[in-house]
Formats: sequence, C-alpha cells, structure tokens
Amino acid sequence: MLKIELGDLKEKGDDLATFLEKRLKIKPSIEGGLIILGNEEAKARLKKSIVKTYLKRYLYANDLRDNYKVFVKDNELQLIKIEIREEG
Repeated sequence: MLKIELGDLKEKGDDLATFLEKRLKIKPSIEGGLIILGNEEAKARLKKSIVKTYLKRYLYANDLRDNYKVFVKDNELQLIKIEIREEG
C-alpha cells in the first residue's frame, strides 16, 4: 500500500486519482490530503519508482512541474512545493 501526500494540491486530488487509476489499473481512495493506492495484495504490483514517474508526468501535464517535487520516504510519496528564493 502506498500513500501519496498531496500537500498544497488537495484540490487536485480527484483529478490526480483519476489520472493514476487509468495508468495503474488500481482504484485509489482519497482521505483528506492523502491518496491511498492498493492494498496488501497489490503491494507486489506497485513500485514506488513507477508511481513517482506517473506523479511527475501529472505535474508536467498540468504545468506544475516547475513548482513541485516528488519525494519518496518509505511507503509514502509527498508532493512538495518548491520555494523560490529571490536574491538581492
């Protein structure tokens, strides 16, 4: 079972869940700011690297790739907003 923490992208949770469902053929569940993928039987099918790639594709397709990064920690993936520091 993998969890995806949406962070600031909670409003895009339904859209992201639909995107992942089409590609992974697994029905995700949404709980607040989390998307939960799979169960214990599906764990063998879900690789974190593949899910991370699909998350990056989603960010790119929605023009969010420059503003967000995907971090992986254990069985949790996080969408983190990149803070741009201005010099001067």
